[in-house]
Amino acid sequence: MLLSSGADDERSGPAAHCPVCIHPGQGGRRCRTCGFPLSGDLVLGAATEEDHRSAAAELAAAAHAWDLDAARRALSEPAEQAEIAGLLRPAPTGVPRPTRAPRPAGAPGPAGVPDPFRAPHPAGSPGPVAAGAPAMAAEPQALAGLLHRLTTGELSEVLFVEFGTRRAAVVRAYADAAGLPRTRPHAETPWTELVPRLAPARALRRFQLAGGIGTVEPVDRPAFDQAVRDWLRTVVPGAYEATGPRATALVLLRGGTGWTLLDRAAAVLHDVCPARTESPPAPAPGCGTVSATTARVRRLLRGAPLREPHTLLLARTGTATGGHVPVELAHHVLFEAGTRLAPGETRTVSVTVHSGPPAPAPRAGTAAPSDTVTVVLPLLAGRYGPAEHRPPLLDLPRAELPVRGSAHLTFVLHGPGEIEVRADGARIQAEAPQGAGPDLAALLARMPRRLRRPRPVELICAVEMSGTDRAEIAERVGFTGDLIRAAERHGRAGGGLRVAVIGYYDHAPRNEHQPDRKVIRSVRPGPPGRALRHLREMTSEVKPRRALTSSLEDALKAAARMTADRRDEPAGQVLLVVGDRPPAPYAQEGLVPGCPLAVDWREQLRTLRHRGVRVGVRAEPFAPPVAPGTPGGERLRRYLSGTWHDLLGTDRLLLRPGTDSAERAALALTAGPSHATDGIPLAFAAPPFAPGRSDPPRS
Repeated sequence: MLLSSGADDERSGPAAHCPVCIHPGQGGRRCRTCGFPLSGDLVLGAATEEDHRSAAAELAAAAHAWDLDAARRALSEPAEQAEIAGLLRPAPTGVPRPTRAPRPAGAPGPAGVPDPFRAPHPAGSPGPVAAGAPAMAAEPQALAGLLHRLTTGELSEVLFVEFGTRRAAVVRAYADAAGLPRTRPHAETPWTELVPRLAPARALRRFQLAGGIGTVEPVDRPAFDQAVRDWLRTVVPGAYEATGPRATALVLLRGGTGWTLLDRAAAVLHDVCPARTESPPAPAPGCGTVSATTARVRRLLRGAPLREPHTLLLARTGTATGGHVPVELAHHVLFEAGTRLAPGETRTVSVTVHSGPPAPAPRAGTAAPSDTVTVVLPLLAGRYGPAEHRPPLLDLPRAELPVRGSAHLTFVLHGPGEIEVRADGARIQAEAPQGAGPDLAALLARMPRRLRRPRPVELICAVEMSGTDRAEIAERVGFTGDLIRAAERHGRAGGGLRVAVIGYYDHAPRNEHQPDRKVIRSVRPGPPGRALRHLREMTSEVKPRRALTSSLEDALKAAARMTADRRDEPAGQVLLVVGDRPPAPYAQEGLVPGCPLAVDWREQLRTLRHRGVRVGVRAEPFAPPVAPGTPGGERLRRYLSGTWHDLLGTDRLLLRPGTDSAERAALALTAGPSHATDGIPLAFAAPPFAPGRSDPPRS
């Protein structure tokens, strides 16, 4: 390049700056930022007109290339294309000025379509070199050591500084009593307040921060540096030009490289804050708002080691004494102290938890209880102990476990104090402990210290085997079989189960010369398998017309005889009626014929209840079509409705066909009466009771 001494003076001197990137010159022959030559070779004679045109074209090409590079970095959305395209310094003759804005750096364009932003100046000419996207770097060892010192209490706090595209922000990190990292905002300043020369418009400000000069008033670089220096002196005085052990620990959150002014701000921080550490670089700079910076800081804090083990608080039962078993707290260590995650890493551990006693059957309305038990899963940073040692509660999710069942839970560690709960066969409901959440101490204070041992259950199923439709009878038999199988599963998780089956049939009209018809077929209480076999062997009886009543009174009498036997140990006895017609009265009542065998169902019911037998009904009560005004019709309706009401009594065990499943019915029938010791809020580390026999002993 041929330049006269006068032309060369325009590019050099104490106050010179690069005409391409306006970086202050430091006496070199080329700009350290963009590589543009700041001085040429000395030659004899004056520069010719052609020399001046060539130098001007080279400068225009380099300036255009510099702005294009900044534009590619600054573009964040299509709406900014026209605005950014108008900011570029014009290209020299022969290089078309783009009519659209550049794509972001690294974004592919349409195949075969030339991109004028990609050919800003002739090959080999000086100009900026676009920096590639930074690779994902591993966490620096210095930052890892800093986080370790923070969680152990050696450092009281660490300040994280981020220079974003909208603001400069500082977030303060500290550790609580359990060594769990916490954050809170410290400072946040918009760039337009920090450096007034920066434009308030989003696209133009990003263009300027990326190093673009364009056709607007450029940001003076030394003035920018001084503004950042003054801001750091104000917001982080403990780290400003401080060294030694008393200096405030500071971490610079690095964004994408190549943003000229943001890189200058980082360089200023390097100069004035010697006791600083850097984070791994992000693919692109953030916005710099305190909320976005806080989110990034929290991601970094996930790499801090656990000072205390993260545990799951459970319950467990001890050795039974008498009719009760003691209940105590148990800890399951999920993640040991010292566990530390690499960037982006998680750890998982699986635990099987068990549900406690089922909720007692409701005293009114439908008898079918919920088939799940809701428990809390306290996640702690440490071990729960006496009042003087109550570790922080990390989370208090709730899980719905199957009654007398278990669930396989997976706990995922995302960082100190961050545990996600996943369930296989259970529903998880997250409930964070922050704010006015539940008090764990108060929750545990209500937990009983002992449980009543479940008694063996003796289930008697009285099934109506007569009807006008064979499918109707088959549905009753199928439901009863499913009920016995479900009750057997629950009985094994409780105190054991014995089952009896009574099939009852319609009375047949007879005279004194006909033998009595056998209306009851039954098997006495015994193993559930035997009862199922007997149920399958019972025959159905299809009638051409439906009678008003059934022989349920005879079934009640048979049940009363079964419950009269003495037992070696107390057992909970329950009778379930599976039918839809009421028993016949002792003697005829209006239109309702009496029992041919003169059995009083009310007397049998009183006997059963006196012996503590709970009585339930699974029926859609039959309502015969009686025309209004029919003599005796109102009396008939009163008898039918009153009968079902008396059968239910205070037990209120009413199950609706098509609504209450056999599973829920089994829960209602095998659940014992409510006690003050019910209501364990925690899951159990193991089944709370030893498995019961399916056929407990009986004298």
